[in-house]
Amino acid sequence: MVILLFFLPALSNLRAEKVDDRNFAIDTYYPTPNEINLAETRARRYWQKNAARFGPEPVYLAVDTTKIFASEIVQDLWPKLINSQTTTSFFASSLTKQGYTLNIECIMIFDTRTGHFVSNRGFASVDLPPRGGVARWGDFVARFIGTGRYL
Repeated sequence: MVILLFFLPALSNLRAEKVDDRNFAIDTYYPTPNEINLAETRARRYWQKNAARFGPEPVYLAVDTTKIFASEIVQDLWPKLINSQTTTSFFASSLTKQGYTLNIECIMIFDTRTGHFVSNRGFASVDLPPRGGVARWGDFVARFIGTGRYL
């Protein structure tokens, strides 16, 4: 009986997910109201179909809302890329005739308890965790669902 009590907490840790604690946000970004509405609808549908599969934690979903052009992040883009914990794909990409290719995504945080985004502000991200993975954007730890179109 004593042995069972000793291993019980260890069994609950086996189910715990690994969180990528690097900050995937290199900047903030404000998508258009239309982009927000479309992404919020996709996030709601995704959560309705997948809530039982993932469970209640974390309570936030990270939703890929829109693509961002480098010119839209006008201030200090280069230092933001250099100082980021998650821009490996940018620095690993090869130089093309047009220069470096930079793919930036706007990630918004969806609260599964309220069924809405936590704000109208998103986070600019260069690298992204795998779909279904749990990672950090700013102060939020969220499950990354991509655009929410796929299960």
